[in-house]
Amino acid sequence: MSTTIYYFTGTGNSLAVAKKLSEKLDNAKLLSVPKTMQQETIEAGEVIGIVCPIYMFNMPLIVADFIRKMKQPDYFFIVFAGGGDLGSCVTVTRKLCNAQNLTVSSVFNIQMPSNYTPYGATPEDKQKELFANCEKQVEEIAKVIRAREQFMAKNTAGFFRTYIHPGLLYKLGYQFIPKMGKSFIADEKCNGCGTCEKVCPVNNIKMVDGKPVYDSHCQQCYACLQWCPQEAIQVGKKTAGIQRYHHPEVKVSEIIHASVKI
Repeated sequence: MSTTIYYFTGTGNSLAVAKKLSEKLDNAKLLSVPKTMQQETIEAGEVIGIVCPIYMFNMPLIVADFIRKMKQPDYFFIVFAGGGDLGSCVTVTRKLCNAQNLTVSSVFNIQMPSNYTPYGATPEDKQKELFANCEKQVEEIAKVIRAREQFMAKNTAGFFRTYIHPGLLYKLGYQFIPKMGKSFIADEKCNGCGTCEKVCPVNNIKMVDGKPVYDSHCQQCYACLQWCPQEAIQVGKKTAGIQRYHHPEVKVSEIIHASVKI
């Protein structure tokens, strides 16, 4: 049984999960969502999975676009590797798949350290706990996939958080994600190294006169902010001095390799 795992990652959480999962499945290969999106259609196969973060209680916009290009595989699963709360991810996944005449067999949720810096950094002791739990969860997920069983993760945010606050705000703001890159700035620590441009998965950053300039198709993956070696990328005044995060088992070269370069 061959398995293709497509991943979308900014700070390495989803890539780390995808790599661990691929090691536990036979004939598994990893492919980057942004690179594969350059194809006109996503070919069907025996088993296809997607590993991605959670943004605003939803899947990344590029992942939604990816699913719209898919053909039905024999078994299709999604692993969300976000800050913990699924929000409406199961509902929106099913709705999107139904619109494309796709059947999603399983939806999993693995809590990882948050990379949304404006909310602060996940403490290191909590990070270690999440990494240990991830190892166990990946093993269980692999068992479900190998058996081609069905599994639907349960929402952990509760009704109020999912649908009222911040759920309602997230639902309204989700459509404006591409323009949110305009809130990113480079402060006086920027030395023009261009790392932000290289790690951007969707080619949303260009270096102009030694400084990053953001376009309007941001994914809010925070790769630029988290991988900047000078910690010079900020979101307005919200992130200065806050500890940065990227998965300790993922190298910046892997993020660059997974990104689209035009």
